[in-house]
Formats: sequence, structure tokens, C-alpha cells
Amino acid sequence: MAAKLVYLKLELKRALKRLPHMAAGAIVLMAMLGTIAFAASKLLYGETTLERVTIGVVLPEEDRIARQLVRMLGTYDSVRSVCEFSFMDSSEAEKQLRDGEIFGIMNVPEGLVQGIINGTNIPVTITLPQGNALENRVFKELTSAGARTLGSAQAGIYAGDQLLLNYDLAGGISQLEADLNRIYMAYSLPRADLFEHVKVSATGDVDTLEFYGISAFVLYLLLAAIPVSGYLAPESRVMSQKLSLAGIGPWMATAARLAGLGALLLAAALPAALGALKFGVLEFSWLMLLALAAVCLAAAALVLFCYEAAGTLMGGVMLLFLGAVLLLFLSGGFLPLVFLPAQVRSLAPFLPTTTLMNGAKMIVTGAYGLAGWLQLAVMTAAFYSLTVGVRRR
Repeated sequence: MAAKLVYLKLELKRALKRLPHMAAGAIVLMAMLGTIAFAASKLLYGETTLERVTIGVVLPEEDRIARQLVRMLGTYDSVRSVCEFSFMDSSEAEKQLRDGEIFGIMNVPEGLVQGIINGTNIPVTITLPQGNALENRVFKELTSAGARTLGSAQAGIYAGDQLLLNYDLAGGISQLEADLNRIYMAYSLPRADLFEHVKVSATGDVDTLEFYGISAFVLYLLLAAIPVSGYLAPESRVMSQKLSLAGIGPWMATAARLAGLGALLLAAALPAALGALKFGVLEFSWLMLLALAAVCLAAAALVLFCYEAAGTLMGGVMLLFLGAVLLLFLSGGFLPLVFLPAQVRSLAPFLPTTTLMNGAKMIVTGAYGLAGWLQLAVMTAAFYSLTVGVRRR
């Protein structure tokens, strides 16, 4: 027992001597990954922000009813969130469209309101610029939705008129159209009350900045072991035999190395945690420190397995780097899982980087659930056992 404690102490001492190497590598990694995370966030979301556009509306002269109808449409939340209407004549609208001052032109024909009431199909002409801008697609979908709603109402009016004509009741057509218009308006105007608004995010229960911060932190934690690769080099067979003669088998040797690497990764993670605390991303608690240590230990188990499985120092570096990047991608660390194929989404929950991301998310959100602790414990135990198995081989 005394020999095991001495060996553990020596391993921790060896690990602490690598702190300067870890610090230098951590500074470079933090700068690099911070830049990558910021660029990825801008690339994914920077050009998909929907801006409110101005639509020039050309009305028939002195058509007050049509003007009131367009103004009423402009008060709907679904319309107001996408565009605003500006009334102008035809020549001014064309000039402003060419100059890029308005996004499109809506030409309202004469008799539009009366046509809506009696079911006559009088189309509105929409002129939009060429291109596939997001605003262009959204406005087209908005007008298509309005056209489908109006088409359904007109179909009902046509059917009612035809039914009265079939039974020689043509005198009741005006009353029927008025009644149907009231019914359709009663359903159309308060239609928003029929829907429940739920805001969804590709990044789940954290915002975009936190999501990429978590991904960058996990990648940083795994790659931070590269500057201390000399400490992680697999032991020679002769050294393993000597340790075995001293009563230190592969289980104890792996545990001591795991503790040393875990301490190094925790030292590398603390500056990032302090920065997050300073900017209000994290709230300090002893549970937060314990969770951070658990994440570092799980990451250390994965790193240690990579070096032992590779068998050589350079092989361990390559396996760790390529494995960390690939696994993080498959876990949705670079692109959120909703953008990845269904096969990848079904695989992601079983990946170790997903467990590390969930652990980091647990720290950020402060939701220290039992499932998160169990995942980290199982991951640590699994890779610890696999590393022992490789050592025995």
C-alpha cells in the first residue's frame, strides 16, 4: 500500500512539472478556438437574420377602401414582422425599386375589395427583385399563404353560388355571399389565437454563443493534452515489469496516470472557468467546481486511452487530434445536430464528446441532474477500463 501511495505522489509530481508546457499550449489553444467559435457562429447565423423590408403599394386613384384594406393587412403580426407598406404612385415605385430603396412593388387593381366580397378573381401583381435573398423567399411564402387563404374563401363562395343556382334561388346569392364573407372573416382575423407560439433553437436550451463556447471548451480540453504528450507516452514493457514487481499493476498505474492528467486538465480549465465567471456566463458554486473536475477527469480518461491505444507518442498525438475533431463534429459541436443527417443524430448520444458537452452544458445552465453525473462517471470508468486492457495487452 505504501508503494502505491508513493507512486501516486510521484505521478502527480511529474504531472505538475508539466504545468508550464500546459500553460503555454493553453494560451495558444484558447486564442485559436475562440476565433474558430466566433467565426463558426457568424458563418452559421450571420447571414440568416431576417430584416424587415419596405414594400411600395400602388393603389387605384381615390380607392379609399383598398387603402384601408392594405393598412389593415399591415397591422397583422405575421405581416408586420416581415415588411411595412409605403403608398406611392407607379413611377415612384419603379424608381425606388431600381435604386434599392424599397424591396418590392404591390400593384392593387381596381375593384379588388368588391372582387373579394363577390368571389371574383382579381389578382394583385407583386414585383420582386431577382435573387434568392432570405427576405425574398419569406415574402413570397407570405403572399402565397395569403393567396391560398383567399382562394379557399372564393371556392366556398363559388360553391354556394352554384348551389343556389342549381335550386333556382339566384335571388339569395347576395345574402349568401355576405353571410359567407362574415364567416370567413370571423375565422381569418383571429386566426393567430388558434396557434401556440413556441420558440425553438438549433442549439437547444443554450444560446448560440454558449453553445459554441461549450464546443470550443470540450475541444480545448482534449487538445490541451498535446503540449504534455511527453507525460502521456506509453510506458515500456521493462518499466511495466518493474512496476509490477513493486506491487503496482496496470490498474494502479493507470489510475495514477489518470489522476495526474486529470489534475493538469483541471488546471487548464480553471482560467476558462474564471473568464466565464467574470462575464457572468457561470455562477460560482461548489457543485460547479465538482462538475468541472468530473468533466476534466472524463476527458483525461479519453485522452489517456488514445495514447495507450496508439502505442507511440506521435501516434497518440495524431489519434487524439483527429479523433477529437471527428467525434466533436459527429456530436454536433461544429454544426448543431438538427443540421446533420438522421443517422448521425441517432449515433451522437453514444459518443464520448457528447457526454463531455452535456457535462459542460450542465455547468453552464446550472442544472446538475443525476443523468449528467452518471454519464460522466460511466465514461470515466469505461475508458479507464479500456486503457487498463490495452496496458495488459
